Amino acid sequence: MCGICGIVGGSSDGNAIDRMVAAMHHRGPDDRGTYRRGRLALGMTRLAIQDLSPGGHQPMASPEGDVWIVYNGEMYNAPEERRQLEALGYRFRSSSDTEVILTMYRHYGPACLPRIRGIFALAFVDLREDPDDPTVFLARDPLGVKPLLFARGADGSFVFASEMKAILASGAIAPTIEPRALRCLLEHGSVFQPDTMIRGVSMVRPAHCVTIRGGTSRVERYWRLGVDRHPELRSADYREQVEVMADTLRETVKAQLIGDVPIAALLSGGVDSATLTALMAAEIGSKVRTFSVGFGQELAIFDETDVAARFADHLGTDHTRIEVGHEMIRAELDRIVDSIDQPSIDGVNTYFVSKAAAEHVKVAISGTGGDDLFIGYPWHAQMLQQADGGDFLTDYAEAAGRFHQTFSVRDVEMIMAPTLLARSGRDVRADYQALDELSDFDTVDRITALTLRGYTNNQLLRDIDAMSMAHSLEVRVPYLDTHVIDLALSLPIDAKLAHGIPDAPMRESYRASGIKRILIDVAMPLLPPGFDQVPKRGFGLPFEHWLNGPLLDIVKSVLQPERVARTGVLNAQSMARLQAILADGKVISGWRLWLLMICQLWAERMGVEPAR
Repeated sequence: MCGICGIVGGSSDGNAIDRMVAAMHHRGPDDRGTYRRGRLALGMTRLAIQDLSPGGHQPMASPEGDVWIVYNGEMYNAPEERRQLEALGYRFRSSSDTEVILTMYRHYGPACLPRIRGIFALAFVDLREDPDDPTVFLARDPLGVKPLLFARGADGSFVFASEMKAILASGAIAPTIEPRALRCLLEHGSVFQPDTMIRGVSMVRPAHCVTIRGGTSRVERYWRLGVDRHPELRSADYREQVEVMADTLRETVKAQLIGDVPIAALLSGGVDSATLTALMAAEIGSKVRTFSVGFGQELAIFDETDVAARFADHLGTDHTRIEVGHEMIRAELDRIVDSIDQPSIDGVNTYFVSKAAAEHVKVAISGTGGDDLFIGYPWHAQMLQQADGGDFLTDYAEAAGRFHQTFSVRDVEMIMAPTLLARSGRDVRADYQALDELSDFDTVDRITALTLRGYTNNQLLRDIDAMSMAHSLEVRVPYLDTHVIDLALSLPIDAKLAHGIPDAPMRESYRASGIKRILIDVAMPLLPPGFDQVPKRGFGLPFEHWLNGPLLDIVKSVLQPERVARTGVLNAQSMARLQAILADGKVISGWRLWLLMICQLWAERMGVEPAR
């Protein structure tokens, strides 16, 4: 796992690539490297996980020296692909997955991408056709687990990197805020890709690649979500469906244990992470290190660590509980803002659990994706209840926004600085329309696609990558393996919801509500008796308690009208009204206060300027 970056064309700032690499040192403290050729430069920082020797150094060249790669990710089927390439006559100098992918590209070209089972963002420099005008090829994994940003510089260069900090360190891009992205952030809690918070900087979309040559770029898609790729499964007996899903999860976890370093698990009190931990423990045959975050007795309603501890005891893991309090938020706030790279309504929980895990391991498994794939979120049930009336995309956006306590369209019109609001464009429906990948299929599959391409990709995965890699920790997500996704999108609704549409999925037990039916039944032989008789509990931080209480002084300081006016991102008059409300002692949504704070603090730390 690494941070990667590059510059193609433009002016000859010889130090730019070194600044970009330095900005991502936290992503890979084990090694760093650069490659320069004319007006082209590649850079990387390496977190060594597969092949810890110098043989895994990047940028890496083919034996012929005609193709170079920088690669951030893990390829879980590298051994199988390596054997096939060896049968074709290729020889390898290292045991790294980087060399396997490099050789695959040299043999298959861009057609290698669908063959990679894993998480990745990568760049190839291909000198074969014209060494004086090489082709640069960027690509990102199907679900967007690993980030990759790119931009066209004012000097005509193309710049790409794993993080915004590295893009800005190049000096080729002005730190000007993108109004459309700010509006999206306030309405949804995250920026919908390919937009970013900086004007002119885009995310490579998941399952897409970018070809750069001759001063132009071309974007193409190489994979998409699909329904019924296992058509026999939809009509199979339910017991067979459970068996197939259990076998696939077991095989996926086994594949994702690849590496030359120990691997831990991030164990919440939820069924998803506990099931993966159980499969890990069975495969490893020894104690798995597990980590969870809690908040103490005073905030027990938010704390799942008692459940996590019972899971850990049942599975015999070496468990560590991290208790986060408002003092830790105060002490770590600057580092949290630096780590997030782009603002988000969430991610702080991942920051602290990653910090604790990184003291012991380089890799951890996360249960992210179980709710997303198997209709586990409360707004999913709401959407199923009203699917036959109204505008589906508008209703979905509103339901998700209410659950995440983001701002309404009317709120945003008051919160954004007027000059930015006038340029913010689009609306919430249009935001989701671009993500509606399975619009022609049934409601359950459509909701799954909207969630994976929206909340999962833009918030969960982006936050996980930024906050874990800030501590040099790689996080793997087995539920979001394409094999598991293809199975989930081949299941009938009654495999996901046992009793039809649930009325109260957050109040009834898993068994009574029937949500995530197949995952619950996969977990039955793995987890302690009675685990399915408790309600689902969403994991979140007690921001409302902290930001209206012991951290209120920080809120007031950060959102001072004079301070906000200097940055030009938020509406100073609205912040003055907010100050008056807070002075009267009225309790405000903690998530909304955090979102406003993180916008302001991020803009200050990044030196962002409003668009003019």
